[in-house]
Amino acid sequence: MASAQKTKDTNKHSKFSDSLKNKLEVGIAAGLSLNHFTKGQPQTGSNTGYTAGISVNYKLVKEISLQLEVNSLQQGGSMIRFKDDTRFGLPESFETKNVKNSSYKLNSIEIPLLLNYTFKLKQLWKPSVYVGGSYAYTYNVNERYQKTGDLLPGEDIIATVNASQNAGNLFNASRFNLIVGANLKLPLTSRFLLLIDMRYLNGLSSARDKYSYMEKVGFGTNIRANSFLTKLGIIMPLSTLK
Repeated sequence: MASAQKTKDTNKHSKFSDSLKNKLEVGIAAGLSLNHFTKGQPQTGSNTGYTAGISVNYKLVKEISLQLEVNSLQQGGSMIRFKDDTRFGLPESFETKNVKNSSYKLNSIEIPLLLNYTFKLKQLWKPSVYVGGSYAYTYNVNERYQKTGDLLPGEDIIATVNASQNAGNLFNASRFNLIVGANLKLPLTSRFLLLIDMRYLNGLSSARDKYSYMEKVGFGTNIRANSFLTKLGIIMPLSTLK
């Protein structure tokens, strides 16, 4: 009985070892994104989102492979705006003078291209590190906000409104990111591998131009979007090196 179990484990290890030699792999993965805007101005913060997508990995040489992905990705963060249009001579009201705390979700299609290096540490434990870049096209921006101000100026009656709206006009549709990360593939079945992946996306191009928390025309900071992603997935090897 013990001999049969040992043979079964050996066969499983052998199949997994063979799978790690595969020339081509495809996979699916999904997970969470922890997002924040760059601190060009102090009135920016973080929020959370999701990521999900497919990948194709092609082995160039023994330890090095090239990976192409297509992902649905939520990036973003939070911003605070202090509005005071009374400086332009408008009468004070809830709409002309308020504080607005907004959380933005940038819904994008992201296409990363990554160069992977796989370490040979153990027979069934071969982690990889990678570096690359991605192009992100933002097709929708959702803003959830809380706006606070004097409902009746002079009466000291404070009101708060919670709502959401599309804010795509405030952000750039196209962006580029630098990516660094690491992953680990573990045996799941004789044909599939479990993927554990972590990466950091650093915004190379501006997500929002000339952001000013005081809404001063011609004054502000270009804001970039950064994210830390954690993903779980399933990898299927397709062909084996001869």
